[in-house]
Amino acid sequence: MTLRKVCAWCNASLGTTLGDPEAVVSHGICDHCREYFFGEAKIGETLQGFLDRFEAPILVVDRDNNVLTANRVACELLQKDLDEVRGFPGGEVMECAYARLPGGCGRTVHCDGCTIRNTVTATHGDGVSRHGVEGFQNLTGPEGVQRMRILISTEKVGGAVLLRIDSMRPELLVDAG
Repeated sequence: MTLRKVCAWCNASLGTTLGDPEAVVSHGICDHCREYFFGEAKIGETLQGFLDRFEAPILVVDRDNNVLTANRVACELLQKDLDEVRGFPGGEVMECAYARLPGGCGRTVHCDGCTIRNTVTATHGDGVSRHGVEGFQNLTGPEGVQRMRILISTEKVGGAVLLRIDSMRPELLVDAG
């Protein structure tokens, strides 16, 4: 088996094996991202500026699952301004259909099975990165509630977790009739 290793955050090649379509993708972190997250940031570069360089939607989430900030791509995906994201529970930011029930995000019977919440909480707790975790969320949109298939990745950095939305697509239901 051949491995193709890429940075989990910027998708830069980390010794990619070329020409092998059967190569399994493994994840790590490139020197640039490692330096930013664990070293000294470049003078004058803000966290927001760094996050906005990524082409994938990224949310920075605190221990209570509130969004601290999000990059430009995440705001575009969620169709929200940064002020509508910062400080709000993740379920409200993502428009989870259950977040507006009595009790709110994280406090309904549905929240125990929330893949996003559980993955972020686990990464906060043990510091282990997760990549390509699949979950299904019922999200409220202009046409009502729609079940979405979501793939996410997480990385703990200090007291926060970076939550990358790798994919978010409507679940295709198969007609059994």
